[in-house]
Amino acid sequence: MSSDQSGLAVKLVRRDAESCVLTLAGELSLRSAGTVCGAVTKALLEVDRVLVDVSRLRLTWTPAAQVFPSTLAVMGGWPWARLVLFGANAVLATSLNELGVTTAVPLAADEPEARQLVERRPPTVSRYLDLEKALSSAVRARLFVGAACTDWQIDALRDDAVIVSSELVANAVLHARTECRLTVELDARGLTIAVHDHRRGWIKRRPSIDATNLRGLGLFVVDRLSRSWGTAPTADGKKVWALLPMPAPPTQRRNE
Repeated sequence: MSSDQSGLAVKLVRRDAESCVLTLAGELSLRSAGTVCGAVTKALLEVDRVLVDVSRLRLTWTPAAQVFPSTLAVMGGWPWARLVLFGANAVLATSLNELGVTTAVPLAADEPEARQLVERRPPTVSRYLDLEKALSSAVRARLFVGAACTDWQIDALRDDAVIVSSELVANAVLHARTECRLTVELDARGLTIAVHDHRRGWIKRRPSIDATNLRGLGLFVVDRLSRSWGTAPTADGKKVWALLPMPAPPTQRRNE
């Protein structure tokens, strides 16, 4: 058992070639979130399946609960990095569910159930890529999103997702003129592609293409390929996002 001044203890219970089990005991707080991140990151670097016993963990600072999904996203997410929590008491389980943590990091009642859940794709999977203010970033975005679609087995969305991500990143590079973070997230609604840049402001929708001014043509393409898209302010800039719905199953399309 290892501990620090944050009021949290971390113990490696067991590890084999494919998985390991950690125990967290004490307070999950602003001070201890970094310790949790470090322990989980180290474990995921060594094996791709990590189970965390949280039966003796107390959440004393609500935002700290996001350390689990955020660490998983940093490590690339499912299927290359898999994380399951187990053993939470009723209070902690309620908090994790209400905060949406369990959609990305499943919560099991015990270790045997956790070992079953670690083999399944969670309801929400995500990953991100930090990109430079460079024209080559659009190419990197296409490769990154294409790989995510392959990993998540959503080949039907790959072509549109690659185009949308490329256009959103190119817009950030050419117009916001800052570095950006590209995030992709798959859940029940579909695939959300978001680009966070460091220039404040809003992007106006254009009803049609102006043949005399092709600026903004990329966002016209985004509008046509996505179910919805928009701009949201952030603490240090803005986020431009687009939602691509999952295609209907073949049987459903035939009945429409």
